[in-house]
Amino acid sequence: MTASPAPQDPVAPAPGTTRPRPGFGLRSRIKAAATHFTLSLIVATAVFCIIYFVWFPGVLFDFAGGRALLKLIFVVDVTLGPLLTFVVFVPGKKSLVFDLAVIACLQLGALAYGVWTMFNVRPVYIVFAQDRFDLAQAADVSPQELERAKDTPYAKLPLDGPHLVGVNLPKDPDEQFAISQAALAGGPDLYGYPRFYRPYDEVRPQVLKASIPVDDLKRFNPPAAVDAEVAMIGRPASTLRAVPLRAGKVDLTVFVDAKSGDVVRFSALRPWK
Repeated sequence: MTASPAPQDPVAPAPGTTRPRPGFGLRSRIKAAATHFTLSLIVATAVFCIIYFVWFPGVLFDFAGGRALLKLIFVVDVTLGPLLTFVVFVPGKKSLVFDLAVIACLQLGALAYGVWTMFNVRPVYIVFAQDRFDLAQAADVSPQELERAKDTPYAKLPLDGPHLVGVNLPKDPDEQFAISQAALAGGPDLYGYPRFYRPYDEVRPQVLKASIPVDDLKRFNPPAAVDAEVAMIGRPASTLRAVPLRAGKVDLTVFVDAKSGDVVRFSALRPWK
């Protein structure tokens, strides 16, 4: 009479793993995911500080695309990375190091892609042209135009946030026409041509001439919102003037000093109807 085979253990560990103590696997997964989350949060916070305080200062964070892109970075790097670690972390698993390395590489790749995307759309210049400011983002200035500006201070895009400049209208009528046609076709206007830039100090009189009294903003915005902006600046409205800022598809307001033309604050208030 042959002996019947020994019953199989229904909770035997998978090949390549060792049997964890009861509850040990779950605790280890939570600890590993929490550690991963903490490290990811530290890196994401550092990225946030650069993006918010340097590349997309003030209201530009919301209206120049900073918030939307940063959300994507946080979702991928702060949420999905630790979640994948929780899923694959099995104590004793032979391929654990490889699995974690793959997750780290994917996470770093996603982070690098997100930061590179934000780097390419970061605001680089606030350009005053005729009667308003225009926001020039890195993608608005082509390498060809930077090459044409090689003998000027504007041959390289700034890395420390948007710089204030003015712009000259080209003297050649054909060039004026070509730029206007390119703008009508969806390209940048004068703000995309750094060879025509000039120092902001040279356009301060034009800035003040184009500005309007702060109280005029109450025609286009709730009066309480205008008063709140002035209160945040902490100066009497009589010492300020307002100038439109076109930032892509939205129009913002720049508060400037009524005497010097110094930029005091960027605001989400509407500068016109």
